[in-house]
Amino acid sequence: MKILTIHILTLLFLIANSILRSELVHDWNFKEDQWQGKLLKEKVSNLSVTSEIDLKFNNESNLRLDGKSGLIINEIDKNKLPTKFITVEAVVTLNQGQKWGSIASYAQDNGSYERGWLLGYNEQSFLFWISTGKSIIQATSKTNFQPGKKYHVTGTYDGNNVRIFVNGKLTGQNIASGDIAYPERGFYAMGIYKDDDESYPMSGSLSMLRIYNSFLEEKNIEAIASSKGLTPFEFKVPPSLKYLSKNKVKISWGSESQGKMKLFYGKSRELDNDIEINSKDELYEVELNNIESDSIYYYKISNPFGKGSDTYEFNTNLNFTSPAAPVVEDKELQQKALSLLSASSIKAGYCLVIGSLDVGLLSSLCSQSEYSIIVIESDDSKIQRLRQSLYLKGLLGSRVNVLNVPDLNGDIPLTSCMVNFLISVNRKYDDEIKRILAPGRSIAVYLDGSSSPYIRPRLDDSGDWTHQYGDTGNTASSKESLSGAKGTHDFALQWVGRPGADFGIDRNPRMPAPLSANGRLFHQGMNRLVAMDAHNGFILWSLEAPDLRRVNIPRDCGNWCADSESLFVAIKNSAWMMNAEDGERKKVFSIPRIHEQKSDYEWGYIGRIGESLIGSAVKSESSYKNYWSGKMWYDGKGGEMGTQLVCSDSIFGYGLSSADNSKPWIYSRGLIINSTISGTGKQLYFVESRNKKLRQLTTGRIGGKEIWDDQFLVCLDSDTGKIIWEKAIDTENGTITFYLQSTENKIILTASNTKFHIYTFDPKTGNSSWSKSVNWPDDHHSGHMQHPVISGGVMYLQPNGHDINSGNLVTENMGKREGCHNYVGAGEALIYRGKSRQISMWSKDSESVTSWPRLRPSCWLNTIPSSGMLLIPEGGGGCSCGGWMETSLGFIPKVHLNKK
Repeated sequence: MKILTIHILTLLFLIANSILRSELVHDWNFKEDQWQGKLLKEKVSNLSVTSEIDLKFNNESNLRLDGKSGLIINEIDKNKLPTKFITVEAVVTLNQGQKWGSIASYAQDNGSYERGWLLGYNEQSFLFWISTGKSIIQATSKTNFQPGKKYHVTGTYDGNNVRIFVNGKLTGQNIASGDIAYPERGFYAMGIYKDDDESYPMSGSLSMLRIYNSFLEEKNIEAIASSKGLTPFEFKVPPSLKYLSKNKVKISWGSESQGKMKLFYGKSRELDNDIEINSKDELYEVELNNIESDSIYYYKISNPFGKGSDTYEFNTNLNFTSPAAPVVEDKELQQKALSLLSASSIKAGYCLVIGSLDVGLLSSLCSQSEYSIIVIESDDSKIQRLRQSLYLKGLLGSRVNVLNVPDLNGDIPLTSCMVNFLISVNRKYDDEIKRILAPGRSIAVYLDGSSSPYIRPRLDDSGDWTHQYGDTGNTASSKESLSGAKGTHDFALQWVGRPGADFGIDRNPRMPAPLSANGRLFHQGMNRLVAMDAHNGFILWSLEAPDLRRVNIPRDCGNWCADSESLFVAIKNSAWMMNAEDGERKKVFSIPRIHEQKSDYEWGYIGRIGESLIGSAVKSESSYKNYWSGKMWYDGKGGEMGTQLVCSDSIFGYGLSSADNSKPWIYSRGLIINSTISGTGKQLYFVESRNKKLRQLTTGRIGGKEIWDDQFLVCLDSDTGKIIWEKAIDTENGTITFYLQSTENKIILTASNTKFHIYTFDPKTGNSSWSKSVNWPDDHHSGHMQHPVISGGVMYLQPNGHDINSGNLVTENMGKREGCHNYVGAGEALIYRGKSRQISMWSKDSESVTSWPRLRPSCWLNTIPSSGMLLIPEGGGGCSCGGWMETSLGFIPKVHLNKK
């Protein structure tokens, strides 16, 4: 099938090339052998350009541009330029983006006077715009460019739509009409933006540029890009990288190619090394050894036809694996260590040894696990010998620490709820041992056989944060009680440290929330994720995934969820079911095909509802990924950049209760608004628009008024996909945000446009209940897009609390939010970004506020109550409004510190 596709594209290119030659206006070739000194002539009209500086070329003989100058023709007959239709096509490499980037243009932009056309780029995306006499009409690519990578970029205008194509794929469009309006005087510019007032040169390289007086069809553009080897490489399973040790990584991916593939890698983009890999059931996996610390590496994957992927990078400073331990040759010690470790599935965290063990056994425990081991001993001579032996093996301080205690049966000098694996030589089980064990993720074993292994259960009234807004109902709360804590004074710092700000993107673009389940904490960064122990902050494993990133979550949905044993992650066109303990991928779920499917799809919503894994299919490149510049704060109002809602064409469910979960149910009727997908029990809810016009769009990012027509609130059985009920609804347009939340007693819909409009429904029938409209607290810094919190039967939306059953006002005195973070609920309090932009708590009982100085959250949601803890993985990096501590933190209610 792949070979057939290549032949078809080649044939299309030959046909298209012969037809389109007659429609060419200008044809520029910037290769070194085309220049006559500093002079270059194009091939159609003999138009020429002269470089003002000495020419430089890259290793492919393409013209290099240094960001200081470009190519400009001052005088040109604009009457010979296209007016009704146009195509501008270029092969270009960018070293960096900029606000006013141009590949080729004939334009004038003075704010009120905007004329001409431009094929260019901004800080991270390609774009194409025209003017028909009024304001600019621009199509911006939803695909970010990668610095140093070659692209085929095409902009077209067909009299109805402005479109931008990247490597043969349509990646952005906008509606337009009328002839192109040219300025009275302009500059024909290549590799630079130039008009009467401004000049912005490009840094990168140019290979070719063509301008047509017609619009190229998508199939022709794809054929041209394919002929240049620039159509995108498609993975069945996107690549990922896992750190196995301090000097070893594993890279894996999936492809339908079946044949041998190559991985190129190195410490520069030259990629000096390569490895050939065979597939196993369409999956590829390779381990790279001798990876150096404190280094940036690059890698690229090539299929059997020589077509390559993007070039990816990884930074070994973010390798959190434990230092290696020497392999113990003694088979008996190896077996003894293995026998001890087999008592639990836990293989990483903090291990406490009470009493002395043979140094060989300690070494073997280190080599067969990721544990950081603490030994306590009361005999000074034993301590001295043990430390000396561990030092000689290179384990002292890095993997094993030895502490002196006055009494092996007395108090243990460690904080409560910390230890994952306890080995007691002679001490019997007691309350002190129970105190230090991590709830729900620990075991104590006794070498003298005096007691059976003890597994400490979870803390009473503790809960999990398994989805973007806490639970499947999007309540922005959990069952976590925090042991009745009402203020910051009720907590103590349990752990502090990694990951830091270098792990993430920035505090602004509103990333997915962390998750926590069964004593583990999961956190996302810049195309990477990490799993930690919730009670001690120990990093269990981490993964780099170049296609992981998703931002602007208020207009979309989260890209992961968790249960007690697994982490589910939506990446590009698939969802990965991963072992929550060690990060190994257990299964890959694909998007089921929709009848008469015409678009490429990516996995949108992901949730564990009922006994199923629920997913949704979003048209490719619809989710938000851009994060650079002020526009990417996504704090705008209706109609502004970033307020468009991400919508799905279908929703589906894979059953997880049986061994055969390969056949999902599928529902596909209207356009489903991702931010409304929620569920309680085995009931799945969402709002969809059945406006048929929306099905014709090539994007799932919707900003027009059509999405608010023909609306339905739908309830499905999450395990079968069968409709339980559906109700036509008519709400205020959610032009800023549109949220749906569900509980056993109420479904709550909140639309934001000029204020918040609240609607409630009966979850059993869909019948309407109470509704009301309330003012925004602010129209900036998330005040106009707050996600409500449902906690203790009350819906909180600053500054008020409303009884969810009656709508009656419960409070008008919520703690005042400052800055962008959202509120979350836990037990007797709300946690949020409060006074002086610090992490704050508001007591429901006393309505008083307490805060932690110099601690700030992210700009959406990174503070979660779970596992008896208040967990705050670092999310404030990049903030310029204060001297914040940029580190990850875990707080524990003080009542647990001495509780036995």
